[in-house]
Amino acid sequence: MTNQPLNRYLKEIGRLVGFDALETIIYTTGGKRITQQLPKYELITTHIARRSFATNQYLLGVPTITIMEMTGHRTEKAFMKYIKVTKREHAQKIREIWNKQKEHPFNNILKIANPKGI
Repeated sequence: MTNQPLNRYLKEIGRLVGFDALETIIYTTGGKRITQQLPKYELITTHIARRSFATNQYLLGVPTITIMEMTGHRTEKAFMKYIKVTKREHAQKIREIWNKQKEHPFNNILKIANPKGI
């Protein structure tokens, strides 16, 4: 089954909502390096939509295992390679988690692991 009609609709939706910033793409064909500038909406495909969905859900805090169930990824390692999250976004995510932990009513019972059991 081909996604060509759906990809055309996605491109049209992207155009209508104003995804028209130029993006530079570089690829090789026939041994030649080609550089093109295209409006962002021209680059939208079902695969990009799926990857964007997974990335955005992850950044919103949806549990990884839940997103993996929807995307069909079997391992978290494969899933983490699939989504596009920057180092800065990872840092923001951990900061959010730590801030939530500070507010947790049981924060005073959280312990630091001690190898000697003291």
